[in-house]
Amino acid sequence: MQDRRGSADSHQTNYRADLDGLRAVAVLSVIAFHLSSKILPGGYLGVDIFFVLSGYLITNVIWREALNKQFSIARFYERRIRRILPALLSLLIVVSALAILLLLPIDLKGYAHSVLASLSFVANIYFWRDTNYFAQIAQNKPLLHVWSLGVEEQFYIIFPLLVVLCIRWRRSAMLPISVALVLLSLLVNIVAIRSNVSGAAFYLLPTRAWELGAGACLALAPLGRVANPWIRHILGLVAGTLIVASLCLKDITLGGMVPDAFWVVIGATLAIYLGTNASSWLTVALSTNVLVWIGLISYSLYLWHWPIFVFSHYYLVQPSLTPVQAAIAVALTFVLATLSWRYIERPFRNRSMAIGKVLVWVGCGYLVCIAAATSVFAFKGFPARFSPEAARINGAVGAEYRCSLSDYIAFGDLHACPMSLPSRNPADATFVLLGNSHAQMWSPIVADFLRENNERGLLIPLNGCRPMPDLNISTDCMNSAATNVKAVDSLPHVRGVILAMSWDPPKLTPEGPVPNGQETKYLIESLDRLIDHFKQEGKTVVLVGPIAIPNSETASIVAREMSFHHNVDEPLFAPQTTFMAKEGEVILHFFKRDDIVFIRPDLIQCEHGQCDYIRNGMSFFADDNHIAEGALPMFRPAFEPGLAEALARSRQ
Repeated sequence: MQDRRGSADSHQTNYRADLDGLRAVAVLSVIAFHLSSKILPGGYLGVDIFFVLSGYLITNVIWREALNKQFSIARFYERRIRRILPALLSLLIVVSALAILLLLPIDLKGYAHSVLASLSFVANIYFWRDTNYFAQIAQNKPLLHVWSLGVEEQFYIIFPLLVVLCIRWRRSAMLPISVALVLLSLLVNIVAIRSNVSGAAFYLLPTRAWELGAGACLALAPLGRVANPWIRHILGLVAGTLIVASLCLKDITLGGMVPDAFWVVIGATLAIYLGTNASSWLTVALSTNVLVWIGLISYSLYLWHWPIFVFSHYYLVQPSLTPVQAAIAVALTFVLATLSWRYIERPFRNRSMAIGKVLVWVGCGYLVCIAAATSVFAFKGFPARFSPEAARINGAVGAEYRCSLSDYIAFGDLHACPMSLPSRNPADATFVLLGNSHAQMWSPIVADFLRENNERGLLIPLNGCRPMPDLNISTDCMNSAATNVKAVDSLPHVRGVILAMSWDPPKLTPEGPVPNGQETKYLIESLDRLIDHFKQEGKTVVLVGPIAIPNSETASIVAREMSFHHNVDEPLFAPQTTFMAKEGEVILHFFKRDDIVFIRPDLIQCEHGQCDYIRNGMSFFADDNHIAEGALPMFRPAFEPGLAEALARSRQ
C-alpha cells in the first residue's frame, strides 16, 4: 500500500488512490510525447488531464471549507506555496546552473527571460509570444513546460475569489456561474482556433479555463452514485476509451468543431466521477500500486523530464534520442523526481514545517534564481564561453521581426500593425503589406521605405495562412483571407498593395483538394486572380518572390555543432539549380507580368550557383524558414528599386 502522506491530496480526509493513478496516466503520456510524438501523438493532452484533476481536487477542498466557514485565502495560498514552489525553485536553480554551462548566448538570454516569467507565473504568456509549442525549436527551451503552471496559478488567483463572493452572496449561484464560465471559455477556445490564433488558444487562461472548470463543476455538482455495477463498468469503458483515443490519435476535433482536448477532458471528468462511486474496473485499474507510485511523484516527474530531454537534444545536436539515450534520460528523470518528491515535496508540504521557515527557503530560492537571470542579462549571455563565430550564428535564432502585441490594431479578420502610420488608423494607410508571417518578416524594410518617402503603411499578417481567398491551407484560412481582402478594399487612401508570403503551394480550394501535380498551376492562377482584383480596384501591386528556405533550424544546429565540437553536417546552402527547379515556374511567370512590380530577394540570397543559408559567418535565417531581422539590411537592395517603382506608379 502506498504512503498517502506523500500525495498531493494529503490534506483531504478521503484519499483516493485512483486520482494518483490518473496523474500517472497524465504524466506518462506527456513524457512519451516529448520523447517522440510518434509514440503517442496526443500525449501532450496529459496536461489537460492534470488541469481537470486540479480543478476537481482544489474545488473540493475550498468549497467544503467555505461551506463550513473555514475557508481562508491565506491558508489556501499557503497550501499552493508548499505544493508548487519548493520543487519548482529547486528545479530552476539546478537547471539555471546547467543552462549557464551549456546554452549559447541568445538561447541563454531567452532562458533567463523564461526564468523570470516562471517565477511570476506568466510563463504561458511569455511562451505564447516566443515559441510554438510544437515547433522543432521548442526543444531548445528548458522551461517551456512550465507554461501549464502559469495557467493554473492564474486560475487560482481568480477562482477562490469567486467562491468567497458566492458564499457571501448566494451559494446556490456557484455551480451555474461555473458552468457558464466553462461554456464561455470553451467557446472562446473554439473561436480562437478558427480565427487562426491557435497559439493563444493553447497557452492562455481564457481558452484553457474550461478544463480546470470542468473539474470544478464536477466537485460542485450534487451528482448521485451509480448503483448498477454494469453501468459503472460501461461508463468506465467510455471514459477509458475517450482518454486512450485522445492520447493515441492525431486528430479527433471533428474538423475543428471542438478543441483537441475536448474528449480527453470528458474522459478524465467521467473517470474522476466514477471514483466517487463504488469501484468500477477503471477505478481499480487506476489504483494499482505502480500507477499510484508514479502519481505520487508526478509533479516532480513533470518538472524534471523536459529539461533533461532538452539538454540532451541540445548538447547531442539531435532532433530525437536513440533508444539507449532515451532510456538513460527517462531513468535519470525518475531518479531526480523521486529524490525531489522525497526530500523536497514531502518535507515542505508537511505542516510540521512552519510556514515562516517555508517562506524563508522560498525567498532565498527566488533571490538565487533572480540573481542568475540578471547576471545573464548583465553579461549578455556570457558569449566568451564559445567561439565568436558560433555566438554570431546563434544570435540569429528566433530573431525574425514580429509585430509587438502593443501595436496590434483590430482589422479585417483579426488584426493589423502600423508601418509608418502615426495615427494608428487603418483608414489613413496609403500602402498595405498583405500576407502571412513572411509578410511580417519583411515589414521592417517596407516600413523604413515608406517612412523615408512620407507614406503610411499597414501590415496585415494572416499568420499560418495565405492571402488568397480561393486557395489556402484550410477553409477557415480562405474565409479569413476573403475578409482581409474586403477590408483592404474598404480603405479609402490605399494606392498600393504589397503581397508577401511563404511559397509552398496550399492544397485546398473551395471545391476541394488541389489535384496532385497541379499545385504550382493552381498557385499561379490564384495569385493572378488576387492581383487582378487589386488592379481592378485601381491599386498598384507588388509581389515579393520566393527564397530558398532550409526547412531546418540551421542557425541553431550549426552554432551548436561548432560549439560542442561535432562535425558541421547541417547544409549551409541549397544548390541554385535545386531552388530554380522548385520555384522557377512561378518566378518566370510573375517576372513576365509587366503590370506588377516583382521583387526577387533570391537574387541576394543566391550567388555563385548556391542559395546561402549562412554567409560570412552570419545566418540569414532565424528558424527553419524566416529571415532573421539582423539579415534584413542585406536584402534592402532587392526591395528598394521595386518599392520606388511601385511608389512612382501609384502616384501617376
